[in-house]
Amino acid sequence: MSLPPQDPRDPDETVARDTWGEETVVPEETVLADETVVEEREAVPVRRAPLIWPWLLAFLLLILGGLGAYYYFSQEDESTVPAVVGDRQERAEARVREAGFEPRAESEESTRPRGIVLEQSPDPGTEQEEGETVLLTVSSGPPRETVPDVVGATEESAVESLEEVGFETEVSRAFSERRVGVVVRQEPDAGENLREGATVALTVSRGREPVTVPDVVGTTSSEATATLREAGLEANVVPVPSEEPAGSVVAQNPGAGQEAKRGDTIRLNVARTPDETAPATTAPPPATTAPPRTTTAPPPATTTSPATTAPPPGPAAVPDAVGSPLADAARVFAREGLRVSVQPVPSREPAGEVVAQARPAGTELRRGDTVQLNVSIGPDPASEARVPDVVGLQRDVARPRLAAAGFEVLALEDVESGGQAGVVLAQTPSGDARVSRGSLVILYVGG
Repeated sequence: MSLPPQDPRDPDETVARDTWGEETVVPEETVLADETVVEEREAVPVRRAPLIWPWLLAFLLLILGGLGAYYYFSQEDESTVPAVVGDRQERAEARVREAGFEPRAESEESTRPRGIVLEQSPDPGTEQEEGETVLLTVSSGPPRETVPDVVGATEESAVESLEEVGFETEVSRAFSERRVGVVVRQEPDAGENLREGATVALTVSRGREPVTVPDVVGTTSSEATATLREAGLEANVVPVPSEEPAGSVVAQNPGAGQEAKRGDTIRLNVARTPDETAPATTAPPPATTAPPRTTTAPPPATTTSPATTAPPPGPAAVPDAVGSPLADAARVFAREGLRVSVQPVPSREPAGEVVAQARPAGTELRRGDTVQLNVSIGPDPASEARVPDVVGLQRDVARPRLAAAGFEVLALEDVESGGQAGVVLAQTPSGDARVSRGSLVILYVGG
């Protein structure tokens, strides 16, 4: 008979588990009934290393805080340079000031528009102490050159001069008193500054403008002269014997309808009364031809008879002086045996130019007569001065005296008067007259 299976453990043994989970077999006989067996173990203290990492962390944070504070306080007077390249100068300078810096601008020629910032120094983003200078390079626009003076130069020379400095040229042509091909006007004027490639306009002379000669035959010399001047022509009056009324134009050259250049001179033949007194003026007077008087008169009477029996003065035609300088007009009148008296008048014509004459051109007078000429004092007359009275003085004394008073002097010999050679017989303007300083004083001196 088989026995029932038994617990491999002895029933008489008590299984106990220690605190570590290990099973301990305790014989039953060693276990008292109703008694709990507790196994005591001695606690062994655990030795741990001291905790220092919190202290290290705190120390590290303290160092980092110090560095941060140092950086903050060391950087409190510095700022970052802003980027202003491409801005207008006004905006760029304002931004630089807002950042705490002082802007300073320099100009530089550039193809960029005028006033645009081209460069900056220091570069954008640079840390710099406040109050420091930021240099801005600002565009002054394209390069500019000074326009040269080419008026009076030939067209070819003017264009070459302008192209050498980088300008273009635009040429137009107009009639002018200057010879053909000469530059008479430029725009802009010389001395102005233009960018390279700008255009300078040149006006080149085509020469004098052609005009049609008007018909002035049959009019008086004064009317003819005025008509010709309105047409842009000048008159050369030549007195000729004619049966036509004195002072009238009997012929002209070039003829009416022909073409002439503006400013050309037209010859006018002006009639004067036929010289009916020529025989009387060429023949000796009766007193000088009477034999008794010449043979019986004592020598002193004979020596003075030429003065008392001088032939009457011959005729003289008044020349045209309007538009001429006073000095030239006085010389022309002197060649005709006539004197002039000067009357200064306000006028827009240049100072010293004859603007009117009391006797029309071609009028017949006697040699030695005087014709008044109205002479312009100019649009901006000089201050007046008193004319010294030099009549009766030697020419060599009178001339420096007038020059010292601020006047120009023209001395003309007057052989018609028969005065003492070298002595001033007359002057115009007269002594003590007040005229513009620098005016011409004409002296008639005995020859």
